[in-house]
Amino acid sequence: MEAYSVTTDDRRRLLHIVMRGYWDQRTFDQFSAQYTAALHHMKKTGGLEIALVDGREFAVQAKDISEQFGALIARCMPLLAKRTATVVPAHLNKLQAERAGGELDARYFTDMVEAEAWLFTPAIKAA
Repeated sequence: MEAYSVTTDDRRRLLHIVMRGYWDQRTFDQFSAQYTAALHHMKKTGGLEIALVDGREFAVQAKDISEQFGALIARCMPLLAKRTATVVPAHLNKLQAERAGGELDARYFTDMVEAEAWLFTPAIKAA
């Protein structure tokens, strides 16, 4: 099984990421390149509205890898989704994801059904 997958849905303006296992530097670098390419693709096709990150099989990462996720997100901020739902297996994963996520409009879940319900329900706009 692959360590990750990054797919886009232009029609729904959705980025879907699946992350698994414990990553080394090579895996992070490959992911970073594919992730960045997907973000640029979405920009060319109308922009990214929502993102779903499935990290149910993603281990708590080493500090250096976790910090690189934070830097990657910060660099890509102008291209990121308006709303992101991240599904994690446990509380420690959630804490690490929250730190890396920085200023994202993101919510963190341990249940995929709840994550999808939040993500795919239109945000209520204030009048």
